Amino acid sequence: IGRWTRTCPAFDKANNRVVMFKDSWRVTMKDVLPEGEAYKLLKSHNVRNVAECIAFHDVIHPIPQQNTQTVKFASAEWACSNKAVTPHTLHRLVLHLVGEKLIDFKSSHQLVQSVHDALLAHQDAYEKAKLLHRDLSVGNIVIFRGQGFLIDWDLAKLVTIEGPRQTTRTVHSLHAQIRRTDFFATKGTWQFMSAHLVKNIRAVHAVEDDLESSLYVVLWTAL
Repeated sequence: IGRWTRTCPAFDKANNRVVMFKDSWRVTMKDVLPEGEAYKLLKSHNVRNVAECIAFHDVIHPIPQQNTQTVKFASAEWACSNKAVTPHTLHRLVLHLVGEKLIDFKSSHQLVQSVHDALLAHQDAYEKAKLLHRDLSVGNIVIFRGQGFLIDWDLAKLVTIEGPRQTTRTVHSLHAQIRRTDFFATKGTWQFMSAHLVKNIRAVHAVEDDLESSLYVVLWTAL
């Protein structure tokens, strides 16, 4: 399966506020940083324009259904050969804000400003926290009180780790998000991926690829 991300507003009774709840299946690999840990790292380096993660955890349960089981049988004699299978674990987190979708921008100025704000977050994360987002897309930038925020760090990679890390790509539409896996693939949302990543399946995702993606976000949203 893919990450099958689900989000919804939730009410924090203890603090009397509305927060964002996220439920997704994260890739369970040694060099994959859980999204909650990514937010924790970003906060510790005072990265701008990033939501605060109030709480996060992998769902631990005595029954195995909270972890995908298919990978256990990938090499079985009776199974079809499929190197694209990767293990996933159910992961949940809560963010302190509920933003508006980027496509609901009020003016062209707000659109460009929001993408600019997201790029400031991207710059801080890369330079201060040594973390590369790797999925700049229209669904991962939200507007909150007139300011752009870069969210969804579940494909992020520490730049200290060499080589392609993530085995999940995303196909984006307004009504659905379909996740496709590829053993050698890295990297993000198809419509906003750099030309280099699209043409070279084994290419290592670099900061230049994310910057190119930001241009496609503006073009896609405006058109």
